[in-house]
Amino acid sequence: MVNETTAGTATQQAGPPWHQFERVPKHMRIYAHRGVSAHYPENTLAAFAKAIDLGVEGIELDVHVSGDGIAVVIHDESVDRTTNGIGSVSDFTAKQLGLLDAGHRQHVPTLEAVLALAAGKVRVNIELKDIAAVGPVLKVGSAHPDLDWFASSSDWDALAEMARLAPGADCYPTTLGVAVNPDGQGTLEDAAEFAARLKGTGVSVWEGCLDLRTIEGIHARGLEVWAWTVNDPARARELLDLGVDALCTDDPLLIRNSLATLPLGR
Repeated sequence: MVNETTAGTATQQAGPPWHQFERVPKHMRIYAHRGVSAHYPENTLAAFAKAIDLGVEGIELDVHVSGDGIAVVIHDESVDRTTNGIGSVSDFTAKQLGLLDAGHRQHVPTLEAVLALAAGKVRVNIELKDIAAVGPVLKVGSAHPDLDWFASSSDWDALAEMARLAPGADCYPTTLGVAVNPDGQGTLEDAAEFAARLKGTGVSVWEGCLDLRTIEGIHARGLEVWAWTVNDPARARELLDLGVDALCTDDPLLIRNSLATLPLGR
């Protein structure tokens, strides 16, 4: 996921002049961000198992590639923040990463281990941290015919490569809602156009840039709005009212319970 510290400093721009129409889903799907990361070590089997146990609709995870070319589930380029190790993910083999302590007797799992747990149970948002992850992800995913998944990334070149190698893959460009690259790529309109070009079905959007106009603009393209990362119940209720299709949160039980208190008919 894009660093939210950076996201918090992004300047919200006025919504683009897209055709607008009202579409409020009857149900906003809830995804567990790196698993139930509010209560378990992020991106670990325990965090994902808890999400499945809670009955969420989906999980979000991040993929880098180990030194021996295996898709592994970890957010950062280094292991320093989330484990007792020091160094780049690519400095370790998948087996070595699996021996690092990520807290609560958890370790850095392979993508294969997570998909074996999740396939057939929840939809999986596989976030590609860079283009090197594309091939390894497709290799693992092909071994799980019952897997319901889509790829997301702030590295849009990685998504283009995904679409080239697997034309049927569903690709969601990740955006802060404003241009962050020198070429201007990265606005909501850019992301919607890019998703449509790849025949993707949605856009992964930082929740801070979403309002009625931007949400309706994405919907007008025939795309879903997948919002990250929302841990405030009041904001979750607001996004439901605005028509967001899916929401990613560190604490899915908190958010689900807050939405369950709304009147029937939502």
